[in-house]
Amino acid sequence: MRTNNYQKRIELVKYTAKELTQRLPYHNFRHETEVYLASAKLAVLENIDDERKFLLKTAALLHDIIVVSGRTDNEERSAEFAREYLPKIDYSDKQAEKVAELILATKMPQKPRNLLEKIICDADLENLGSKDFFEWSEKLREELGIQEGAGWYRGQIDFLQSHQYHTESARRLRGGGKKRNIKKLKRLAGGRLKC
Repeated sequence: MRTNNYQKRIELVKYTAKELTQRLPYHNFRHETEVYLASAKLAVLENIDDERKFLLKTAALLHDIIVVSGRTDNEERSAEFAREYLPKIDYSDKQAEKVAELILATKMPQKPRNLLEKIICDADLENLGSKDFFEWSEKLREELGIQEGAGWYRGQIDFLQSHQYHTESARRLRGGGKKRNIKKLKRLAGGRLKC
């Protein structure tokens, strides 16, 4: 299968994701695009072949296509969407199933079983180690309807400290940024939290 054929299908998926993804503060098309770009970058660094990169990019664009705040089955619903939608745009059933498996790997707590699943999990949480972490964190807090304060900061600190990137590439790219974000979170909490 030729790379330009992959790109045409990716463009169709991108259009569909843009049209159908909820316009929530955090889970929105911008988040899917960020995960897509991070997946593509990590795939290159991890020497992933074109076919698997194609499936990874597809999963990144669809991994949060169905998000209903407060539900715990969003990944399952997004995976089912991929299984039904992708064969309609010339993905094989096997490819659609692989994309669905990648989407399911992003469910928290993440438990990736292979390199592609590790990449999409790292891409989904790439912002933990980015300079945009606080912007994304605020969007998530707003989406979840959680009040800002010590409880929120404690939860964020605990989550970042317990989180581990799965690929060496993500650890190299975002590990230092995650440590900086933890320090800044502790400062924002005003030193009242003992960590």
